[in-house]
Amino acid sequence: MSRTLGINFGSNVTTVYHQGRGIVVREPNAVAVDTYTQEHLAIGQEAINLYNKTPGAVDLITHIYQGNVSDYERMAMIIERAIKKTGVRRPEVIFASHGAQSSADVSAIVEMLLDAGVKDVKCVDLPTVCVMGSGAPLNDEKELLLCDIGAANSEIGIVKGCVTKLSRTVQYGCNKLDQAIIAYIKNEYNASITERMARTIRETIGSVHPSYSVGGYDFVGIDLVTGLPCDLSINSTQTVEIMKPFAVYLVANVAAIVNKLPEPILKNVRDRGILLTGGGALDGGIKTLMEETLEIPVQICANSTECAIEGLGMIIENRKIFDVLLRDPIPRLND
Repeated sequence: MSRTLGINFGSNVTTVYHQGRGIVVREPNAVAVDTYTQEHLAIGQEAINLYNKTPGAVDLITHIYQGNVSDYERMAMIIERAIKKTGVRRPEVIFASHGAQSSADVSAIVEMLLDAGVKDVKCVDLPTVCVMGSGAPLNDEKELLLCDIGAANSEIGIVKGCVTKLSRTVQYGCNKLDQAIIAYIKNEYNASITERMARTIRETIGSVHPSYSVGGYDFVGIDLVTGLPCDLSINSTQTVEIMKPFAVYLVANVAAIVNKLPEPILKNVRDRGILLTGGGALDGGIKTLMEETLEIPVQICANSTECAIEGLGMIIENRKIFDVLLRDPIPRLND
């Protein structure tokens, strides 16, 4: 059995690809702790299940990895669990890194992987694996602009073939939209909802452009005065008001990069267009908003939520061809 694993550290989910087997682990970045003692009770999906069964007695900690390691101890627990679930001992790991990761961030990831029993670690640029996993042609000599919209951050990259020429990270992600929906419900209805409900609203009727409207959504919140459940409703027009300012910020960052491109590269980008990947690519109206603002064709990747891990899988399954794309990450801090 091969001992090579590809790991994509998403803000909400850590995904693992095993050579010859495909995607073998999808582990939510969540840890359940006792509300009163803060003792760790469960990790990953088990943590979410426990929280849903015993609200009030259990706290769910989810903002553990936001492109960088904000909670070393709990992220290490998630990594160790994910690798253990593969059943592979002393694996080699290839992970995707993005433009904003400092040497300290990368070192922290390497340290956690090695402490979890990993034998060797390599990394590859996130825009590269997203393009490779999207099914876009890799033999095209023209540059492609990629925008990978994640849960905590978005990655903007210029990729030629399968080589990343530029990579920039923007502090924009779906989690910010969910938090904005939560704040709106609180201010408008004096009610609270969970992050899970906010995500459901965004994914069901959420929109960042007036042209995208799919009606309303009925849901249950908690009245902040009485503490009792209350019936509420929200529609796509309201979500445009909530979400569009965030999307405008993202598009402005893409425009800033586009406007600085040399004319030959800009022409190639206009010819090939912009590729949207990541979970946020599915938010209603983002394609239209970006096309109207930049006047460049935009395509949403068919497997937008899986293209990064699929790209890692392509590298792993064709190692002799794509080994040149890999590099050694920052060595261990104590070396």
